[in-house]
Amino acid sequence: MIKKVIIEKAERLQKLPPTPFVEAKRIKHGLTRRGVEVIDLGELNPDSSVGGFFAESVEGSSVFAASDLKLLEQLKGEISRWLHQRYDLKIRSTKEILPFFGEKRAVYHLLLGLINPGEVVAIPDPGEPRYKIAAVLAGAETETFPLLERNDYLPNLSSLFLSRRLSVPPKIMFLTYPHNPTSSVADSGFFRELVEWSAKKNILVINDVSGNEICYGDHVPVALLQTKGARKLAVEIFSFFSLTGVEFGFLVGDRGIISQVESVQEALGRVPSEASVLLAQQILKNYPQILHKNNLEFALRKATLLKGLFKLGWKTRKPKAGPFVWAKVPGKYSSVGFFRMLLRKTGVLVCPGFGFGEYGEGHIRIALNLPAAQIQKAVERMEKHSHVWQRKYRPKSYKS
Repeated sequence: MIKKVIIEKAERLQKLPPTPFVEAKRIKHGLTRRGVEVIDLGELNPDSSVGGFFAESVEGSSVFAASDLKLLEQLKGEISRWLHQRYDLKIRSTKEILPFFGEKRAVYHLLLGLINPGEVVAIPDPGEPRYKIAAVLAGAETETFPLLERNDYLPNLSSLFLSRRLSVPPKIMFLTYPHNPTSSVADSGFFRELVEWSAKKNILVINDVSGNEICYGDHVPVALLQTKGARKLAVEIFSFFSLTGVEFGFLVGDRGIISQVESVQEALGRVPSEASVLLAQQILKNYPQILHKNNLEFALRKATLLKGLFKLGWKTRKPKAGPFVWAKVPGKYSSVGFFRMLLRKTGVLVCPGFGFGEYGEGHIRIALNLPAAQIQKAVERMEKHSHVWQRKYRPKSYKS
């Protein structure tokens, strides 16, 4: 009789952080089966209404044909021109640019190319869960550092990594501004301080600016690589997913670091299709129209949501950039407890702050991923059931 092979789970999988997002999908599925319309303001899922700007560009091209080197070099040239126009960044060589088609894979490939087992990666808390997941899968040790509201969710560089329990200093440090989940932004003054600190500590900074292209009011986006000396010690991740729904972006940094990531992609056989590259080129060429259309739409969504939340008396940050709103939960609830209650009572799905780390507790993240009419419906549902979580209704005036 042939016995079943018993395979133990890899140790690295046991180190992955717990996530409530799996539970959210389970509850959502159960509600949907019972006929409840779930308004999903959890994970970012941009609409594809901007597709008219570039859909025709891929007609006649093969979805499956691999892109050739000439077409990829043309895309790098388009990226270089875009960086110059948008951020006044003059890239010396296209070897400092690496396009990608899948942001999560890009983060994994970065760490696979730069980290050895046992080396330390510093992760912000609260912060994107995928940074820690990628570090664990690459065999790295992780060290979290707190981002506190009183410091506008910027790290206190003077006190970082002074703990005696760190046997070796971090090799890599992740940041993301506009910050996910809080939407806090960093300015050029902070980036200058960061560059000086990183040079002294010999730590590579990976700054994810994926939310930078969604701006409100007169906010002007800033990139770390605009800072003098930053190219020697930093890599930035640019992504157009939040604007277009297309999994296109690129890494920018020192050519030595970029070549290491390219080596990982070559080893894994990751070659983008011709259609993907043509689509990316059209996004860059039509960028001003896409940006204008999307920022008007996101501003309307943000205003609709904030007006409703302030009317309910919620304590909420007004984002200057990014596709998220960060709000405090009522005092008697944990973030997970409130997210469960909100989903079951109202059918509105949000992300509990605990999913972003210990310091995210007490908050929820709301994605501006649906049209304003749907967001208004979500607000109305929350208002209808607000008596469940707050004793006294305290409306506040709203200013856009």
